[in-house]
Amino acid sequence: MPRRYRLMLVFALLPVLLLACGRGQKTPSTETRVPVSQEAADRLAQKLQEGVNREEGTFSLEVTDAELTSYVVLKLSEQADRKSDMLLEDFQAQFSGGQMIFSGKVATVCPLQLNVRAAAVARVEDGQLDVVVDKAQVGILPIPKGLLNSLSHIITETITEAPEQIEEAVEITDVEIGEGVIRIGGRMTGISK
Repeated sequence: MPRRYRLMLVFALLPVLLLACGRGQKTPSTETRVPVSQEAADRLAQKLQEGVNREEGTFSLEVTDAELTSYVVLKLSEQADRKSDMLLEDFQAQFSGGQMIFSGKVATVCPLQLNVRAAAVARVEDGQLDVVVDKAQVGILPIPKGLLNSLSHIITETITEAPEQIEEAVEITDVEIGEGVIRIGGRMTGISK
């Protein structure tokens, strides 16, 4: 499968399979919902374009819950407009307690919608971002650990190959998940100083 399609597949499946699964917590209530706005999505798009310091060959990216949620919801909406159906609805991304927490509803071929939740952690390993899906569930059923390991591997592999598409080698130096924000720092090893 071409890298481009693999990356698109991960972004399509990531919200579905990495959906918030905190320790027995329910799906975030309306009081804790992350708002969706075009402005937040545009901020993230701009951060992705401007995050590289070309002189030093470094980058620093700080993404908020609202920016990621808005970006993914609007991208999913664009895809749904082209395909006439939306696989994932009501997507939410939250960063809390050192975890990336995702939730949403999977619109299936039957008239049912399944709540999907997952929690993942991110760490730096050998200069690359390594994402490990800790827990996930579809409806009330937990996803088996073997499937979570496979999903973690696919996500990490796709992230590792993504820099090839931007024609720059990327070395991740740090990642930190705080309350409402994720920070990723590193350097572009393909940029000459």
